[in-house]
Amino acid sequence: MTDDRAQYTQDSVQKLPSGKWRARPTLGRDPKTGEAVRPTKTFPTKTAAREWVKEQRRQWDSHTWSARSDRTFNECADHWLSVRDADPDVSANTCRADRESLAYSRRAFGEVNVQRLTPAGLVDWSLTVTSRTGEPLAASTRRRAIGSVQQVLRHAMRMRWITFDPSSELTAPKQREVVAAEADDVWTPRQMETFLESVLEHRLAGCFALSLLGLRREEVAGLRWSDLDLVLGELRIRQARVDVNGVDVIVPPKTARSVRDLPIPERELAILRRMHAGHRRERLALGSPLQPTDLLLVGIDGSPLPVRRYTELFRDRRTRAGLPPVLLRNLRHSSVSRMRAAGVPADVVAAWHGHSERMTTAVYGRVTDDRLKAAVQVLEKASGGEWT
Repeated sequence: MTDDRAQYTQDSVQKLPSGKWRARPTLGRDPKTGEAVRPTKTFPTKTAAREWVKEQRRQWDSHTWSARSDRTFNECADHWLSVRDADPDVSANTCRADRESLAYSRRAFGEVNVQRLTPAGLVDWSLTVTSRTGEPLAASTRRRAIGSVQQVLRHAMRMRWITFDPSSELTAPKQREVVAAEADDVWTPRQMETFLESVLEHRLAGCFALSLLGLRREEVAGLRWSDLDLVLGELRIRQARVDVNGVDVIVPPKTARSVRDLPIPERELAILRRMHAGHRRERLALGSPLQPTDLLLVGIDGSPLPVRRYTELFRDRRTRAGLPPVLLRNLRHSSVSRMRAAGVPADVVAAWHGHSERMTTAVYGRVTDDRLKAAVQVLEKASGGEWT
């Protein structure tokens, strides 16, 4: 009588009647259920089965072992995003950017079992990833797409959903060191003057003037009249307003350096005073007096103007002025370039714009109010004198 039962060998490897080898080691007990953990896998050779058992035990001992799972990359990404959303130190705008960056990997392998992702497959994806329309991605966009994949898979490792990180071999494009903007990305001082002159009669001329001074779009959008002292000529940046999936949200300034007090040049102060008077007239006509807590960037009815709409307004006014098509955010680059060309020290430029260290050529130091006021004098001189 033939014994058809499988034959056991060392290392929990069992020979099957088919001639294949099944490995089923006992690794330990599940800390939640108390049941024995016994992963199973079949191999064509005993050597392959024994190597797998050895690797399973190594992972168990090093606390990196993961149970076999059907969890997809999308499910891992969703869990990571939920953790990010719950983290008070992660802004809503950052979470929005995370979701946008994950769109590229979701399209490519979102429904793939995360345990089946391989280093080679991810590298191939990183080299060929394109936009939805098939166009190559800008280096910065590709860097963020790759970075989001790496963060999701590191999270999956921490959650014990995968035993190793298949994205560890991914190489993202290096971030460009920003010391000066490219010529095509900035306006010259004369072009900046032309734009400002073209919007002087616009009801939001003061907002455009502040953008030309180098304030971020979200900083201009978050300014309240109470943040401006129109007598002393000073402004305080204490909050920002950002677009999060089509909804504007008040958030803290981008970084600790972004919280700053700035003197307002005389010309821009005159523009802001006229804008304030105009808004007061608009609100009185509606029977709703202007309040100190009201935002600067508002419609005629006093309701906050969407941040995206401000970008559209800038684009429209830029076209009307016949100026080169720079982006609204590049007005900051224009401001930095103008200050640096005028000889303003790099640490003052950095303090004025709330920049990080990589945006300047010098290490930040404490910048005094007198030096900031000196920067204003340089701007006033460059613009050709005071305004009344």
